[in-house]
Amino acid sequence: MAALSRPIGGFFERHPENASEADAGAGPCVLDVWAGDRPHAAFVNARSAFGALVAALEPGTIWLPAWLCEDMLLPGRADRVRFYPVGPGFLPDLSGVEVDAQAGDLLLVQAAFGLPVNEATRAALARRPDLHVVEDRAQALDAGAADGAGWILYSPRKLFGVADGGLLVARDPDVALPRPDAVPDPEFLWRAANLRAADPSGSDNALWHGANQTKETAMGVNREAMTADSLALLSATPLSSLTKPRLRNWMALDGRLHCWSALPANPVAPPLGYVLDLEPQTRDRLRTRLNAARVFAAIHWPELASPADQFPREHGWTRRLLTLPCDHRYSVVEMARIADLVVEALG
Repeated sequence: MAALSRPIGGFFERHPENASEADAGAGPCVLDVWAGDRPHAAFVNARSAFGALVAALEPGTIWLPAWLCEDMLLPGRADRVRFYPVGPGFLPDLSGVEVDAQAGDLLLVQAAFGLPVNEATRAALARRPDLHVVEDRAQALDAGAADGAGWILYSPRKLFGVADGGLLVARDPDVALPRPDAVPDPEFLWRAANLRAADPSGSDNALWHGANQTKETAMGVNREAMTADSLALLSATPLSSLTKPRLRNWMALDGRLHCWSALPANPVAPPLGYVLDLEPQTRDRLRTRLNAARVFAAIHWPELASPADQFPREHGWTRRLLTLPCDHRYSVVEMARIADLVVEALG
């Protein structure tokens, strides 16, 4: 029987403890770049950090992008939520927010797929300094300055090998942040990442995938803190050790797959992944073929928080987009394997 090829993509295994030693001198760590000396609070996940901020601010209305994972719809807050459109290129359309939002409302904007918020959005935020603005960087490693935002929200487990974490950073040094006040269960949270790290060949794929599914299903909105191991890795891992390989791999894929790309040809920041825009049936056939080859691409997102009848474009993306992995775990060799599979399938 032929040996199974190493799986590519999917959730992250534990980041190697010796990686930080190998990357010594590679520049500031993730936590220093994301937070620096600004006030920050480390929750167990981003939705918990966001929920704590909403509870502290009690905004009259919470403005959310229509293209947003349903998990960010906070329990008990649906009656305060209004959605705004997201246009071509995943750019927010804040024209309605500028007119209708009231002072003290909360506005969430995204660094979609890891790309910086565009200048038109920054200008719109500058025109409404009376709003509480949160920049969602769950998909972003290094999206530049966050001008116009009062808070930045990170979700590190989406970006490298930590098991949990929702980092809320205040840009105003004098702001009092909500803090987690409950203890997490590190053994449960880290089980899947540890299992995958112990199985580099992926022979026990079903075991660690199932453990991760169990963990993700259990994730909710609570007051738990980030685990100590996750926080330690944020403090020990140079950001450049994650950003440089990701951008290199993205460019390698773009050299062969550009005609199907949903993102700009020259991203100014490392994207979350290589995003394909395909007809729905074509997307689903390709995903099936990639899964069979043990290349695990992601759908962003299977379900949205917004109502489908009011935002058909955004809900259309859930059927069209497929995000190929291109993160720091892989080299251009794996990127060639992915590109070969895609080109063979799409012709």
